[in-house]
Amino acid sequence: MKSINSLSDINVSRILRLIWQRKGISRVEIANTLGIDKSTVTKIVASLHDIGIISEMAEGVTGPQGGRKPIFLEISPMFACVGGIEINPERFVCCLLDLHGSILFQHQEVIRPETYQELRIEGIFSKAYKMIAYEALKLGVKMIGIGVGLPALVNSDKGLIECSVPLMIEGPYPFIENVSKYTDIPISVENDARCCCYGEMMISGDPLVKNMVFLLTEYRILQPTKNSKKNLSIGLGLVMNGRLVKGPECSAGEFRSMLWEEGNRGQFFSGQDSLASIITDNDEMNSIFYELAQHIAFLVNTLNLQLVYIGGIEPQHARQIESHIRDRVRIQWPYERKSIFDVRMASFGSLSVSYGAAAMFIEQLFALPSLSTPSEKGPSILEYLATMAAKKQELKVSELNKK
Repeated sequence: MKSINSLSDINVSRILRLIWQRKGISRVEIANTLGIDKSTVTKIVASLHDIGIISEMAEGVTGPQGGRKPIFLEISPMFACVGGIEINPERFVCCLLDLHGSILFQHQEVIRPETYQELRIEGIFSKAYKMIAYEALKLGVKMIGIGVGLPALVNSDKGLIECSVPLMIEGPYPFIENVSKYTDIPISVENDARCCCYGEMMISGDPLVKNMVFLLTEYRILQPTKNSKKNLSIGLGLVMNGRLVKGPECSAGEFRSMLWEEGNRGQFFSGQDSLASIITDNDEMNSIFYELAQHIAFLVNTLNLQLVYIGGIEPQHARQIESHIRDRVRIQWPYERKSIFDVRMASFGSLSVSYGAAAMFIEQLFALPSLSTPSEKGPSILEYLATMAAKKQELKVSELNKK
């Protein structure tokens, strides 16, 4: 990871992030927004344009006093691509995104219990990675990183899976260390529900939405073993003040009903003895969804959440959960003035986790550096650009020598 130790590095990061966030911004707007001298902006932009990571997209209108038309800039979407992978007990899902978040490729595949027992999480990752690497090669776009979303307690800073019942991992497992042998590009890993938050934040484009929860609700087998029963699995991703909430032990978002008692099956009190019938027993299903809605309404009202996203479950059941949540927020709100919030379906359906994992990597790629707590792991756009610039210079020297 490149050490960020100069004002020039910081300015490059700030300019890149602003162009990424505000597609179609002029050099003058960049200088005014960031408080950087115009000549410095022009110099940095010229360097970034020469490398190819930014491009000119259109000309604006001249001001009232005339002069040159402003030229708008954007991140070159096909400068590079990023992979996203989800692995859960029933399937793996993978995708490729360009730097604007557009989907270049997607694929999902069922994982049979015997396949998981043979390949385990490393083998499944390898299979998914080879698939997206091949597709990136076909597209002629350099893949510069991978994000991975897992149903697990994940310490993303250390690249560890602390434990995962669905993936049959009982103790600390050095995920990134173990899968790095399959590729030399950076890998980031995160809990699946938190990945979904990254995906929604990247495409929302609303700077006023700072507080939200993603409700990842999946009806799937408990573990990749023969005859494993299906289970309603709930995970939450929380965003407060525009920042993902992980907690000091990286366990924020783990869910179990407040009504749960010792000996209950699953995560709920309702329907705890017959979860296998949830899809066929509408009364039982409504009971569980109602219990879930009470908890989400408590969070909405207590934390003043603006948005609730529902993903992972079939649309008809998601709509039932939505209806219960809206009712419970209203009932549990103690004042006459209505609580202002909204409930939405996940933007990417079955792709939510893998898309979000790739979006997480892109967000980290364009993140501003922290001088107080420099990271030792993760992607570095500055390091990658420095390598690109060096290679370009080597080519120029080589061409000059030939002449």
